[in-house]
Amino acid sequence: MSHIDVVNAADPLFDPVEKNGRLYGRGAIDDKYAAALSMVLLKNRMESNRRRGAADPSTPLGVLITGDEEVGGINGARSALAETACDFCIALDGGNVEKIVVKEKGILQLKLVASGKTAHGARPWMGENAIERLIDDCLIVKRLFDDQTQPEHWHRTMNLSVIHAGDSVNQVPDRAEATFDIRYTENDDPDDLIGAIRSAVSSEVIIKEREPLFISPASPYLDRLRALAPKTGTGIAHGASDARFLSQFDIPGIVWGADGNSSQHSTDEHVEIQSIERLYGILDRFLTDIENHPI
Repeated sequence: MSHIDVVNAADPLFDPVEKNGRLYGRGAIDDKYAAALSMVLLKNRMESNRRRGAADPSTPLGVLITGDEEVGGINGARSALAETACDFCIALDGGNVEKIVVKEKGILQLKLVASGKTAHGARPWMGENAIERLIDDCLIVKRLFDDQTQPEHWHRTMNLSVIHAGDSVNQVPDRAEATFDIRYTENDDPDDLIGAIRSAVSSEVIIKEREPLFISPASPYLDRLRALAPKTGTGIAHGASDARFLSQFDIPGIVWGADGNSSQHSTDEHVEIQSIERLYGILDRFLTDIENHPI
């Protein structure tokens, strides 16, 4: 499973550049290389089966490529996986050749809407400033995450990402909005977190998005894959991907991919070309092993 949509970027980033063993450009690591790798892998395996004279040139590999991962995956992975039956899914959208991701955080996006009373900016005492109320509430929300600040530790995080307020410099604003991007772990109860925020702030709290965690269950396919790639271990990721829909539909799977040095969404986004070759080789051996010795 991979995706061809990308985040916004300046026009020059859509002209790929190969330099020092890396391919630079928007989507290089997130996630167009994976779509290309998947199609080449599928094509080559089917052609190999035909050359061997196999009565059925098909392969145990199926490829799912979507176009809306960066905006939630609702019409892509979620819709497709709801209609898909498979034993094991590899989301080629994270980790690196030597790190298979078996756990990703859940997503909770909340909007706070503070209300006030408009007045002329020269007579602020006649109004109620919604921005000031929103600031107070934002600081309250921040305190719920004060002890969750250690980098690379497995805990919930919060990012105050968008603020909209005010229409005129000489007017007391009567409405102000702030959007929070919260990532939570299996140690958090989203309902409890939402309840704690609602009970502590005066602003209206609106749930914009709520998505589950991804936790990879035990699988003989993962065991087989790791046996074929002894240098590859397992780990966690702080972000989220379409892999969360695997959990939603009880499909065993992992998140894996080439090496991009965490450059996703950045101005120097790139993929290590050699790592694509390594990843391809492992996946090809994995599929051959499954064909020869079905689980």
